[in-house]
Amino acid sequence: MKRVAMGNKGSFARVLLCTVAPFAMFQTTSIATAQDAIEDDTDLTVVVTASRTEESISSIPGTVQVIGVDELKSAVDASGDITSALERLVPGFSLDNETLSGGGQNFRGRSVQILVNGAPRTTALRKLSRALSLIDPNSIERIEVINGASAVYGDGATGGVINIITKTAEKEGWSGEVGTTVSASERDVKDSLNVLTSVSAAFRQENTHVQVNGQFKNTGDMFDGSGSQISEDPITGQGGGSGIEQYNLSGQVGYEGDAFDVTLYANLVKMEQDIKFQTDYTTDPVSLDPSKPYLGLPPLEDSKNINATFNFYKIGGLFDAKVELYYNDAEKRAAYVPLSAANPVAYLPDVNESQTVLFAKQAGVRTTFDADLSAVYEGLAVTWGSDYSYNDITQTVPDGRDIISPMKQHGFAQFAQVKAPIGEMFEVRGGVRHERFFLSMDSFVRPNALVPNPYYSPSNGQPATLTIGKHTFTAADKDYSATVFNLGGVIHLTDELDVFAGFSQGFSVPDVGSFTRRAMPANPFADGVVDVSDVAPEAVIVDNYELGARYNTNGISIAASAFYSTSDKGVNFDDATQTVTQAEERIWGAELNIRGQLSEAWAAGAVLAYKEGVWDENKDGDIDEDLPNNRIGSPFKATLFSDYNFGNGLSVQGEAVFGSGRNGKEGAKGDLKKLKPTFTMNASAGYNSDYGDFRFGVSNIFDTKQQNTTATALRDREVLAEGRRVFLQYTKTF
Repeated sequence: MKRVAMGNKGSFARVLLCTVAPFAMFQTTSIATAQDAIEDDTDLTVVVTASRTEESISSIPGTVQVIGVDELKSAVDASGDITSALERLVPGFSLDNETLSGGGQNFRGRSVQILVNGAPRTTALRKLSRALSLIDPNSIERIEVINGASAVYGDGATGGVINIITKTAEKEGWSGEVGTTVSASERDVKDSLNVLTSVSAAFRQENTHVQVNGQFKNTGDMFDGSGSQISEDPITGQGGGSGIEQYNLSGQVGYEGDAFDVTLYANLVKMEQDIKFQTDYTTDPVSLDPSKPYLGLPPLEDSKNINATFNFYKIGGLFDAKVELYYNDAEKRAAYVPLSAANPVAYLPDVNESQTVLFAKQAGVRTTFDADLSAVYEGLAVTWGSDYSYNDITQTVPDGRDIISPMKQHGFAQFAQVKAPIGEMFEVRGGVRHERFFLSMDSFVRPNALVPNPYYSPSNGQPATLTIGKHTFTAADKDYSATVFNLGGVIHLTDELDVFAGFSQGFSVPDVGSFTRRAMPANPFADGVVDVSDVAPEAVIVDNYELGARYNTNGISIAASAFYSTSDKGVNFDDATQTVTQAEERIWGAELNIRGQLSEAWAAGAVLAYKEGVWDENKDGDIDEDLPNNRIGSPFKATLFSDYNFGNGLSVQGEAVFGSGRNGKEGAKGDLKKLKPTFTMNASAGYNSDYGDFRFGVSNIFDTKQQNTTATALRDREVLAEGRRVFLQYTKTF
């Protein structure tokens, strides 16, 4: 079997790749890729994100998906945002909310951990998710997706892991690519114009390689299916998808030797959103209010990320080792939202600058050791290692005053994983990971703020607003610890058919900053003291049970699974009361992923997913209320797609994306807002020539006026999805 280095991306350009939690699952890359691998007589060896070592696909008792570069490229043509690809291609991932933020987007109803080359991009302790929208699609080699709870990379992956692997120079000498995508709505071509330009250059000489990628992104106005302009900030301070100016620069340099490899990766992102008008959140759906100019500072992102990976082979002839280091430094400014029912708190003295800025620093070291113990027992392998992480989180108003407790956290973890065959048909693996976090929350004084007076009316003489006092939060330390497990097995019924079952646990420290931001003393209208240790949340442990099968031949690939996950301390946010609560909850679902080569030229497939969940909302011991919409969204989601290659450089693609909507039953606090079904048709055509590659396409062909389900679910205020958009792309590879 050809050796694939741990984390060495350069050696497996045409090999099927995979990923999973303590046990990965099924790979759904293109059929053509599988055929290429077979024709090249290359073993189907993969680097598995979840177990942090190389694996054979067939030995993994879990669900995994890998999105290759060609599939990704066609899925993000119009938007330039990889979220649009994930919503269609990954069964458990939410529908796209079409904004800067990942607000309302989750994985199987739970949190998702986003990594780039194994280094985290989601911020711990205080969530302001913009990770996916800030990543340059043209810098990506593949996206590895773990379905289900995982602890292999530590805190945060209670629903799954998305690991984005960036490109590495493959060809000897110089190579590169330039590309431009322009798109617009016919409602107003000039003002709706999006321009996405990317350039890459690569160099390889024997064992040394260099890769540089750059991207410039500028987005125009967005219009719904009725022709109305979509709000520039439709989901309350998260920032919308229009008016964005973004620069993204990344670079990678590496050396590959017989005894060791080393790779250094760095990424710089700068983004601002130009918001011209405020949003009227009282209309249904929410709407742009051109009579009220935007008064705040622009939403902003200024992030710097660097990580290094060292691989060492056959140390003492006994084991391989991998060491990863990472450092992230990000400034994230949210949009300004005036005092209203949508934003019930405005900080004094200047309510027009009552927006927030998050500062997040992260650093860490991961070590992984892998030993083949076949000399002791045929096929036996042991993987073990340890991790250290550091987080420094603050959130302020623009003048620098804290609105959450400034936090620092040190995390330590040790893990071990064992896998072994039992006879010729059965493989089993299991593992354990112990997590320990030491959180230090500093004291701070939350400034005076205005809130709407619930008793106000124009005729009763009551003031329209009330003033909340200054609240002093005491310093506190809190430790989080847990030992989590995984156990699973695969039965190889035939060469083409595997059946698997597994149990895995995920661990997460919740959004502590959200709790300290919203905690109140007994009398919120007077100056008071809040003991931070009384409001800090408990850690979340999720138990995930999964059963599935995968079937692979030269012409068809099928993956099917059913899952059930539980948690005693699930976290939910109530927009009406601006409170965060924890309670027992259950989520279940099923997923089906089918890819088929119907003829030499014609391929088709389907991605189907269902999920639903309940929780003990009123804490009466009965888990019988539907989970909020911002956790479940559309329970049923389907993508049907097909492509045809004419063999002369011309190809056509089409897809249909369906979301069921949701009509949740009455819970402890009344009915959930009804989410409406959605249906979107997209189509494109491409032509490859000696002069470059051309692609033309249309998203939302029928210009359907419909709900943006995920954006609506976040705050239970209806937001409309974008209507028809036409795009043209040109790419030249050299």
